[in-house]
Amino acid sequence: MRPFLAALFALAVAAGAQAENKCSAKGVMGGKKFEMKHCAISYFDDERSVTIWFSETPISAEEAKTFELSAYPPDHDAGGKPRTMLHLSFCPGGGKSSPRPEAVPSVEFWMNHADSPTLGRQWVMHLPRDKELQVERVSGDLELGGKLAGRVTGGKTSDGLPYSWEIDFDLPLPAKSATSGVSCGVP
Repeated sequence: MRPFLAALFALAVAAGAQAENKCSAKGVMGGKKFEMKHCAISYFDDERSVTIWFSETPISAEEAKTFELSAYPPDHDAGGKPRTMLHLSFCPGGGKSSPRPEAVPSVEFWMNHADSPTLGRQWVMHLPRDKELQVERVSGDLELGGKLAGRVTGGKTSDGLPYSWEIDFDLPLPAKSATSGVSCGVP
């Protein structure tokens, strides 16, 4: 009976840890609606930068662990099928340890639609100059094992097609630093 209870407890702890990830991304990609409820985050401690990966399809524990260390999401699932996904990389505190919306200097924003690779887009948006993307709120503790929460919205037209997004996240930062990420100009 004890091994069964121990296994049940371990499963509950693992489920609780997974439940800490709260995220959603929804909008329009080239005129096609999307909604993503699966995510992973990487944190590059040297620069105090994050990359958040959203996917319509589940992200396996192995994929999340690899992403935490590399900050590069795979554009295909384990079965080789393309993913509808997006990721954003940014410096929530502008290189400082305290995140603030007004401190975010730029956001690397990348989208891909499983149904059509021609709908994928990649932009670097410089804030506050580029009005198409707004970091409405961002808060947390930028340190290994810390936490990051926020909301990013916006939209733009590209090649005559509409793109829009509403992104919400409340995520624990990994306990181990990624080996790469965006540069925040940290001395």
